[in-house]
Order: sequence, then C-alpha cells, then structure tokens
Amino acid sequence: MNTMAVDQAACYLLCIVLTLLLPPLLLKLVKRGGNDGLNLPPGPWRLPVIGNLHQVARGGPLVHRTMANLARRLDAPLMRLQLGELRVVVASSADAAREIMKTHDASFATRPWNATTRLLRADGEGLVFARYGALWRQLRKLCVAELLSARR
Repeated sequence: MNTMAVDQAACYLLCIVLTLLLPPLLLKLVKRGGNDGLNLPPGPWRLPVIGNLHQVARGGPLVHRTMANLARRLDAPLMRLQLGELRVVVASSADAAREIMKTHDASFATRPWNATTRLLRADGEGLVFARYGALWRQLRKLCVAELLSARR
C-alpha cells in the first residue's frame, strides 16, 4: 500500500510540474510565429497545416485574381502567404515588383534548391542548375558561343 501512495504522489508531482512548465513553452512557440527573425510583410489569416492554400484555391484556376483580391483586402503592395510549408511573399503591384527586382536581383538569379533539384543535378554543375556566379557566366558564354551561334 505504501508504494501505491508513493506512485500516486509522483504522478501528482509530475502533473503539477507539467502544468507549470508546458504553458510557458507553448506560449513561446506561438509568439515566435515561425518567422525565423525575418521582417515579413503582413498576410491574411492562415490555418495551421495548409496555411493560405484554402484561400488561394477558392478562386479556382484564376489564382492571380485571387491573390489580387487578397492584396486589395489587406491594402498592401506586398503580402505574405503560407502555401503548405512554403512561405511566399507576393508583390501585387507593378511598382513593388519593380523595386524588388532592382534591389534584390542577385537573390532571384539563382534557382531555389530543394530535393528535386538535388536529384536532377546529381551533384554536378550544369547550365540549368548552376548557381549564379562565375561558373554560371562561363557556362552561359560557352552555350551562346557553341550552341546558339549562327555559324555551323
């Protein structure tokens, strides 16, 4: 009987400790919000797993119009969308897109890396998947000179 009382006391103690420690940890996770310290623009509300996919899919095949309506509702030239696990920043005006491409052109020059890219690349550098830099410029010059020139 004595060991049963000790087990019950240990169970109560564990419940109390979890009750005191779990809420602050959960609050810290919720407050962090998954931005990784990035200063992202505002976006519409999103669901936990699918993000904003339900809002984008609601417009049917005209996704660009759906995003324009979302941006109009937010009254912002830039908005953040969460499409599943992919975080996307959408420029909904021509001026915002022009400004982004002027200031961050080198960031957009390289293709994004994911599992498919690594598989297709097979750890070799080629013109299609080469990162923007000296190797890409050299491969591009070679391609223009040898493959795309008019001489035969």
